[in-house]
Amino acid sequence: MNVTAYALALFSVIVIAIGQSIFKYSALRFTFTAGQTIVEWVQQNVVPLAAVAGALSLYMVSTVAWITALRTIPLSVAFMFNALAFAFIPIVSAMFFGEQLPRLLLPGLASIALGIYLITIK
Repeated sequence: MNVTAYALALFSVIVIAIGQSIFKYSALRFTFTAGQTIVEWVQQNVVPLAAVAGALSLYMVSTVAWITALRTIPLSVAFMFNALAFAFIPIVSAMFFGEQLPRLLLPGLASIALGIYLITIK
């Protein structure tokens, strides 16, 4: 087992979850006013636009980590790590955006964790 490659796959998923959270942050802050020009809209939304640019940069970092991990991890195994985003994103959304967690989140997360474990053991 290549621990570094698995760490990179996990890192990639965490960074994607952070990027999704930044997209949500931006979505909550974008303002649209009827009749405004594109320049006015950009000036009015500098912070959320900068956040989106940052999130896209994180996606690029995540992609590099993912590609590096795929050099030694079979895609059929590595792809299962993406399921961890289903764990990270609801927790982050509850912590930072006050969203309510689904009632059966914990059993669902346990199922995901067990599935990843079963797929990655030899």
